[in-house]
Parts: sequence; structure tokens; C-alpha cells
Amino acid sequence: MKPQDKTLVRKLAIVLVIKLVVLTALWWGFVREQRVVVDDNAAAVQLLGPEHVKTKE
Repeated sequence: MKPQDKTLVRKLAIVLVIKLVVLTALWWGFVREQRVVVDDNAAAVQLLGPEHVKTKE
């Protein structure tokens, strides 16, 4: 491996680590505590269609 190749690999590794740190920080700051409530029947209707879903009676 040429010295130029080793420098390129090192720079790419540094950039990837920085991106990972930034993405983790953004997720930790903005997304971590968000919760989504999913209604089982609504999800089933969306995926399967209304004719395949049994409703609770």
C-alpha cells in the first residue's frame, strides 16, 4: 500500500467517525424521547385492507 493510500484511508476513517458522532448527537438531542402510539386496527387496515381485518366487537 502506498503512503498516499494510507493517508486517504486515515482521512476517510476520520470523516466517518465524525459523521457517526454528529448523527448520534442529533439523534440523542432530538429523537431519543419521541414516542409513537400505533393503533393495531389502523395499522392492519393500512397494510391488509379493510376486508381482511376483523374488528373487535
